[in-house]
Amino acid sequence: MPELPEVETVINTIRPHIINKEIEKIEVYYDRLIQSNLDEFKTKLINQKFINVTRYGKFIFLHLTNDFVIITHLRMEGKFRFENSHNLRKKHTSAGFFFKDGTSLAFDDTRKFGLMYLSDEANFKETKMIKKLGIEANKISENDYEFLIKKFKKNKCIKELLLDQSILAGIGNIYADEILFSTKINPFRKGNDISDEKYHEIFQASNQILNKAITLGGSTIHSFHPSEGVDGKFQETLLCYGKSGTPCPNCNTTLHKDFIGGRGTTFCPNCQIDKSLEKGIAITGPIGSGKSTILNYFKEKGFITYSCDEMVHKLYEKPEISRKISQILNAPFDINNKKTTRLARKIMIDNPEIKKKIESYIYPILEKEMVLIIKNNEKPVFEVPTLFKAHLEYLFKTIIVIEISKEQQIKNLENRNDDINSSINLNKDYEIKKYQDKIKIVKADGNFNNLYAQIDEIIKSI
Repeated sequence: MPELPEVETVINTIRPHIINKEIEKIEVYYDRLIQSNLDEFKTKLINQKFINVTRYGKFIFLHLTNDFVIITHLRMEGKFRFENSHNLRKKHTSAGFFFKDGTSLAFDDTRKFGLMYLSDEANFKETKMIKKLGIEANKISENDYEFLIKKFKKNKCIKELLLDQSILAGIGNIYADEILFSTKINPFRKGNDISDEKYHEIFQASNQILNKAITLGGSTIHSFHPSEGVDGKFQETLLCYGKSGTPCPNCNTTLHKDFIGGRGTTFCPNCQIDKSLEKGIAITGPIGSGKSTILNYFKEKGFITYSCDEMVHKLYEKPEISRKISQILNAPFDINNKKTTRLARKIMIDNPEIKKKIESYIYPILEKEMVLIIKNNEKPVFEVPTLFKAHLEYLFKTIIVIEISKEQQIKNLENRNDDINSSINLNKDYEIKKYQDKIKIVKADGNFNNLYAQIDEIIKSI
């Protein structure tokens, strides 16, 4: 659906073409387009001229002589089209304005959700559809802050509230996603759970993003174009909307897509953290560092524990997932067949891009399972070898990172009868981020008593 910037582009595009044009006749090809009296719409405007085109939120106002005003809304896919002839009708044309100079203005609408309503200068702002609109979302002043915050303080998702035209007029799905991404607010967060300071950021971002989009002519998304031959450029600068499954431009986490109130919603789970999910405990470290040992210790202490390696193993046992891995490897794959797993390991060591493709495929599936577990449990503990690489930090309140010397790592791998070179090569891209407050460093030197003592201190703190 065209949003405020796209509608602004529409009025700027059609205004110079129709000002002072005198109407010879009006044809309506789809009667339900006209929300006022159809006969009056077709007859009262004959011999009238367009004198201005204005906008409020997503509504367009066509001002004519004799104080007539046509209120119109493009809805999903409505668009105006100017023609230098009277030959304007196409398959999806809903109405046409024919001018005495031989030109015409068409209203095309594939989905047939657009509307027009005939009013007058004295009353058009008092019509129900206009009177209920909130403050324009690109013209929020500091004087509006207190009033708006009261409107937003509800037990509803902030994404739904941003789309409520009675609070802010002009924001739709595209710009709601972009505003929340810009302010690092999770779209599922409740309006009454957001601080006044954060609302100030939302209002400032709304002004900045919408006005930038107006400058760039709006966003041309899917089949919407503001006018024939006119395409917006703002979609080239979109950071979040429509980019689910791609890396976040800020932190490289895979952007997620979910649905709120039936509307597709794209966000970064790591930048726009859902605090209700940030409650798990993660154990991570390089291969052979003792992650499983610590996980088992947590289990002995009564915690619910999960091994991501085991979870991935179970995922690989699913036929549809196994087939997909085979396609990526371009080789047979069966997680329970040592011959095919050895071949897969070799392929991934020799071809880092293939390894990356497999990770990009399996990580989101694993992540969904982890989210379900965390939603239904308090303080679950996960052994997550690829925590930072998969950008799963947002799920955890505490992250235990194991540090180990190369010598001790090799010794541990030898005790496990692992192929040392193969294991280390496969794990050479292991990532760690120490700067986060939630990270607890544990030193693994082969002394179990020392290791458990460090874990006991962490347990006390959580």
